Amino acid sequence: MKNMRIVLRLAIPMVTLAAWGQQAPPTIASSVDGEISGVEKQILEAAEAMPEDKFNFSPESLHIPGNAYQGVRTFALQVKHVAASNYAIWWRLTGEQFPADFMGGDGPQNLKTKAEIIRFLKDSFALGHRAAATLTTENMLQSPEHSKRSRLSLAELGVAHVSDHYGQMVEYLRMNGIVPPASRGTSDGKAEVQAQPSRVVDLKAPDGVILRATYFPSAKPGPGVLLFHQSNRPRKSWEGVAGQLAAAGIHTLTVDMRGVGESGGTFDKWTHSKTEQPKWPGDIEMAWQYLVSQPGVQRDVIGVGGAGLDGVDNSVEIARRHPAEVKSLALLSGETFKVGLDFLRQASDLPGLFVVADNDEYPPTAEAMEWLYITSSNPGKRFVHYVSEKAPWLWYEPFDIGRVPATGSHGTDLFQVHPELPGEIVDWFVTTLIRTPGHAPANALASAAILNQIRTPAGVPGAAEQLREARRRDPSTQLFPEVNVDIIGSDYLRVGDAKAAIEIFKLNLMAYPDSADANANLAHAYLADGQKDLARQYAEKALALLDSHRAPASSWSDTEQRRGEIREDVQRTLKKLSA
Repeated sequence: MKNMRIVLRLAIPMVTLAAWGQQAPPTIASSVDGEISGVEKQILEAAEAMPEDKFNFSPESLHIPGNAYQGVRTFALQVKHVAASNYAIWWRLTGEQFPADFMGGDGPQNLKTKAEIIRFLKDSFALGHRAAATLTTENMLQSPEHSKRSRLSLAELGVAHVSDHYGQMVEYLRMNGIVPPASRGTSDGKAEVQAQPSRVVDLKAPDGVILRATYFPSAKPGPGVLLFHQSNRPRKSWEGVAGQLAAAGIHTLTVDMRGVGESGGTFDKWTHSKTEQPKWPGDIEMAWQYLVSQPGVQRDVIGVGGAGLDGVDNSVEIARRHPAEVKSLALLSGETFKVGLDFLRQASDLPGLFVVADNDEYPPTAEAMEWLYITSSNPGKRFVHYVSEKAPWLWYEPFDIGRVPATGSHGTDLFQVHPELPGEIVDWFVTTLIRTPGHAPANALASAAILNQIRTPAGVPGAAEQLREARRRDPSTQLFPEVNVDIIGSDYLRVGDAKAAIEIFKLNLMAYPDSADANANLAHAYLADGQKDLARQYAEKALALLDSHRAPASSWSDTEQRRGEIREDVQRTLKKLSA
């Protein structure tokens, strides 16, 4: 009876498609494939909509009186369960081998990050499309091997199961103030939330002074960014970046500080003591509160950017006041002082983009920015340094504005000389607020200290303990780039020190367990040391990772060429083991 109901439901799109005349006649395979595509789109969009830092959300954490949420799956486990179930249901139609580590209902335990889990989900739907392609009118009511259900019933069971969990995921999204993407549309298919133009707003300070700001709303819910200008430029100097951020899904606010641009009040000239400017902290806090109060802004995923001495110091001060909410900084041509430097030194989970030009008209700004970069303790920090001849010192930035001629080398003036810089800032915030909130990929320059430690075999245990400690605080933390540790280990292998190479490659695999490249390198080192069983174990794991496509081949490259090179290397290792 269930099979008959399914056939009748599938007949509806058949009649509709036939009426189009010019299209190819539908088949049972194409009809089922269309249904799989429909639920695939819904659930992938829902999974993408949940921020990474909320991916392990469960309603149990809300402690709702009288609730029955104890022990329910987190959002991440909902997604993994759907993917694992897709494999469990649809593999019977294709005859493909069901991976042993998918058993248990929630898929492989080593999939932790949002990117890894979504890749798993996408791969499961790829299997679903292959399963649909096997259906014909002749076999659709037959039972495949290992199942008492008909082929058509199995195909539709997968669709129904996805729909069931999609409904649960929708509720999880709404509990976090996120409108599900499928609910943002109207009957004519157009987006319900249209891109809105920027709007000028007035912010009233406690002393009655009006600060003029511009708000650039995004077309959909998302993170926010607050941008502070330098002392000799108004908020409009950030206008281009703000517009690009809004287009990328980030709500953005720019503000004229008092006495600058269109804001009221008088400009508070700098002295050597910030305590003589008591109004500034209140002004920047007012701007912050306005941004995080706007509809659609994820108030706990905020970036802050600033240019010049004023903008940089204000940005660091806001981050210091709101450390849990500020997930990223972008600082151009400025400095901060002891309190701010102390904060950056201990804020190891705050990635920062630091930008400066050697020919900045207010020396020693380059040295000040280098000091900020060195002080920051985040392994994903990035330094953009425009090298040139140093400019002569003429006067201080915040005093007698205009006394020093602008040369296009300070703060947002850099956008004219380096037109690629606004895009780099936008990409930085997209990475650290949307793709991986609060995280940027570890890079060699930022990780120089620990990389130098790893270069000596005696330093590897200490580096491993540092990684374990960092992971206890944040399971997504990376303290060093995979490729650099690969290079260090390979250097030891080339000079015949296989045992040192093994320890280094084991550390790399600890940091990047789903990297086929890291597994292949460890296999190679074990082979060189004569440990054949372990060499075979890691070589086979590398091949399995390459075949599964559940993760990139490595954290630094996933091209077909790189995947092919890793595969050939592993096959050479296995060939030597079989000789």
